[in-house]
Amino acid sequence: MGQRFMFQGDEVVLDNQTGLLWQRGGSEDRMVWKDGFRYIDELNRKQFAGYSDWRYPSKDELESLVLPEEDRRTGLFVDPAFGTQRNCWSSTEAEGHRACYVDFYYGDIYLVQENYANYFIRAVRDGR
Repeated sequence: MGQRFMFQGDEVVLDNQTGLLWQRGGSEDRMVWKDGFRYIDELNRKQFAGYSDWRYPSKDELESLVLPEEDRRTGLFVDPAFGTQRNCWSSTEAEGHRACYVDFYYGDIYLVQENYANYFIRAVRDGR
């Protein structure tokens, strides 16, 4: 896994480069963008991994997980510590009821209609 990403228990990963603490596996199910906010609220209600300040990551925060090269084991542009979820929503909105998501298969950020696609949610919090 290298020195950048460190497991903090079984459920979270600390990014030593950004100081962010990430949900390791993300949501079990895909969902439309707006349902991601309810998912984050539920993580906080249950105090996931002992914390109640999880949030939806911004486009830039999620993009910080994109690796410059594809991981040969997973075929994704994300560290294998995060599993094999290909697409994750960000909290970043755009005009026309669109939102940004990261596609770890292509290693880039895209815009799509908020209610058109079902993607995973990976929660984040400040780890410092």
